[in-house]
Amino acid sequence: MMTRPVSAAFGMAARQWCRVFLLLPELLFLGCALNPGPRQMYEGPPLPKEQVGIIYSGCVARSGLRITTTKIDGKDIEDGCADFALLPGEHRLELTAKQLAPKLDGYVVGSGSVLGGPTTPMSARPEQMPQVIWASQSPLAITCTVLAGQEVTIVGARGAGQDWQAQCQERTK
Repeated sequence: MMTRPVSAAFGMAARQWCRVFLLLPELLFLGCALNPGPRQMYEGPPLPKEQVGIIYSGCVARSGLRITTTKIDGKDIEDGCADFALLPGEHRLELTAKQLAPKLDGYVVGSGSVLGGPTTPMSARPEQMPQVIWASQSPLAITCTVLAGQEVTIVGARGAGQDWQAQCQERTK
């Protein structure tokens, strides 16, 4: 039986790690390339950011509402959680909203951290989608005015019953 010296085995592992670290920048670049930025909602070639207005999605539930864009200027939107580049001016948006139940973090059980082993997260519902506790029954139409170089975010709040409101709010830089 032939065995390799420990230094040779270590050298093999070191080379494998080097390959992994050499691939990381390429993977990061690919991830950035797949995130295309705002969707162009006008005809013609892409314009510089200073010449268009950007509407950022309301899908991030800062106010507790997840706001989705269904139409812009009468055009159906496939990905209502995308961000949009528009020519300066007034734009008509149709939005829907839903309120999700707050995500509860599970508690951690185990003596692993004391004994050096891993801890085990415990949860009542493992990896489930958040529960919808309210959803708008029909689209809400709003007008959003954007200026050249301006960035706005769709924000909203739920009222009583099916009432809710939304507006475009200028982003602070």
